[in-house]
Amino acid sequence: MAPAAVHTPAHTPSYGPEYAQAPVPGPARPAAATQQPAPERAVLGVTCGQVLIEDTVYAAVVVEPTARIARPGSDGQGDDFLPLLVEQGFLPVTGLTQAPAPVPGWSVLVAMGQLHAILQPPTGSSVQQNIWWQAHQALPVTDGWRNSANQSNTVLVYAAPVGAIGQQPREDLLREALVQAAAQGVLVGAAMPLAGA
Repeated sequence: MAPAAVHTPAHTPSYGPEYAQAPVPGPARPAAATQQPAPERAVLGVTCGQVLIEDTVYAAVVVEPTARIARPGSDGQGDDFLPLLVEQGFLPVTGLTQAPAPVPGWSVLVAMGQLHAILQPPTGSSVQQNIWWQAHQALPVTDGWRNSANQSNTVLVYAAPVGAIGQQPREDLLREALVQAAAQGVLVGAAMPLAGA
């Protein structure tokens, strides 16, 4: 299963990263253990921008944690962020020459022109999508981002492990960081339809 749904603090710059607390599961501890440190918590940075692919401008969301994401039940030593997403249908991105493939059941929730959440497929007998990432306060996006998303009814979602992208203040720098992450084999992506309007 992909990393758990997370909530973000209230203040977010309109074109910078949106942060969210996400638990990073550690090794199982005996019930009798005392004075153990709390499990490390990762922060998910979510940045909105636009990318140009084959003469088409796409709305994009880039997700990067600030700490390793360990698989539940693991010893907590590895970083399973990308493998967990690949198991959910995200595919490795080798460059920005073509848009990532759609991933079934996922969508990006935009309401009143602002980014609210990234939704993943329902689990069990449920028919309702689960929240994978949710902003505590809706994330404002630029008019260009919103127009690109509405025209294609698609948002490209890219994800990279901690330290692969960094906080990029401009779209050209964000694109360059994505290209470098793809060249290093540490970028996955998926195209998602819009949910909401």
